[in-house]
Amino acid sequence: MLNIRYLIDALKNTVLEQRTGTRDLTDFQGIILLKNQSKLLGNYLYVGMLSDGLRLLKQCRPELPVTMFLSAEDVNHVQLPDGTMHNLIVSALDIFDIYNRINILVQNYHHWSRTLREALCSGAGLPLLLEKASDMLQCQLFVLNPGFKLIAGSGKLYFEEPVGRELSDKGYLSYESSLGLLTGGSAASPENPYRQIVTPLVTYHICEIRHNRYTLATLLLPAHRDLEHIDLQHLLLELAGITENLLLGDEETFLQQDALCASFIQDIVEEHLTDATEIENRIQFLPHKVKSFAAFILIRFDTTRLPNPPYSYILRTLGDLFPDAGMAVYKNDIVILHSQEERPLKNLDFDYDKLALVLENYHAYAGISNASRHRIRLRTLYLLANESIRLGRSLYRKGLPERIFSYEDYSLYYIVSLCATQFMDLHHHDDLIYLIHPSIIKICRYDATHKTNLRDVLFYYLLCGCSLNRTAAAMYMHRNTVLNKLNRINEITEIPLEDGYTQQRMIMSCIIMRYYEDYLHLSIRLV
Repeated sequence: MLNIRYLIDALKNTVLEQRTGTRDLTDFQGIILLKNQSKLLGNYLYVGMLSDGLRLLKQCRPELPVTMFLSAEDVNHVQLPDGTMHNLIVSALDIFDIYNRINILVQNYHHWSRTLREALCSGAGLPLLLEKASDMLQCQLFVLNPGFKLIAGSGKLYFEEPVGRELSDKGYLSYESSLGLLTGGSAASPENPYRQIVTPLVTYHICEIRHNRYTLATLLLPAHRDLEHIDLQHLLLELAGITENLLLGDEETFLQQDALCASFIQDIVEEHLTDATEIENRIQFLPHKVKSFAAFILIRFDTTRLPNPPYSYILRTLGDLFPDAGMAVYKNDIVILHSQEERPLKNLDFDYDKLALVLENYHAYAGISNASRHRIRLRTLYLLANESIRLGRSLYRKGLPERIFSYEDYSLYYIVSLCATQFMDLHHHDDLIYLIHPSIIKICRYDATHKTNLRDVLFYYLLCGCSLNRTAAAMYMHRNTVLNKLNRINEITEIPLEDGYTQQRMIMSCIIMRYYEDYLHLSIRLV
């Protein structure tokens, strides 16, 4: 979209006065010389003398803004009307110089825009698009992800400069180089995603590509001094809009970068790959080394909140969290094969808080398996991660902002799920009351009659090691309230809770009840 600043900058120090009411020239058609027009149109640029422009301006409707570039050669004093929606730029140049400068700039802009859009319509991907843009400017162009890794770039370095050389050789920028691009020059603003960093030999033009409120990628253009006469800011803004559509729409190009990982995950899960030696051989061809202990992480989207997840962008974002992990899309989930050298004591060695933020932004949830050294059991790890997210989404407390479900937190529920499936297959009914301690049934009957929550209090009391304070904190209750409820539970059950076996039996019975009600959405028969 042609911007008025793009044209004003071409006149540089010759501008005497200006009023800009409309920055974007959305339906620009061409340039007309002012003469004695009876009507001025909003979708043309007008070039003429200041006196003619001010006279014709009085005939314009105020709700239809026009753009005029006016020469002040025929007046001694310049004064433009205030509070106008029109674009009025007065220059010390004569009318012919103004026309020639504006016309050349418009032609260059249209050539740039038309060439890029023709390439886009022809089905060209991002690499070919950057090749065309680089060729027109005769300088290198790069698209970087938020972690300053190369997404695509022009294949040719038109001149030597350190950042372009580093990207071409390594495919990413070092921490020091990234920091220089982040902190150098003026910071990009919400209104203007463009900024530049000037060095003695090269000017780095940087344009953030934003989608909603997130930075999708960054356009980087190192320009030598020969390009100072070109308004690269607005050319990059035009390219950024086209690049954004490619990044969001052309997921296949990006996903194919990890096609080996996608094929490996599919073959593991669908049991096309079951021989231990063959699995080890396939692992050697994966783009990332699989370290000693491997685990699966599944990212599943809430399709009611996000019907069409931008997979390519999310994969790039996750790539910064899991730089050494293989990942792919499988059955609408993002599957991450994470590995580490040390056996995890509890959590895996990545930033859970950062992952939770990504999940929240994209209405997603994660299931995490245990870690294992045995490659032959990779399918089991995938199934554990899948069960963790399946159980977690049904059983977690809705008032808590929980989005990451680790298998260890839901392992007992998975055991119950396996037992329940076997029970129903063997007994030909789903009445799991026969697996539950009778005292839990008595408490459930009491809760149903008196609208209380004694079963939940007992469950969390046992999980909290029979600590009143920890139970009160877990249930957001006063300590005395918990104590009163425990006294009532003792009256109902009439069994000692100090016995370890009884505690285990009670916990498992509560878990079966919760699984039956919250996961299967059935009601235990209490009468």
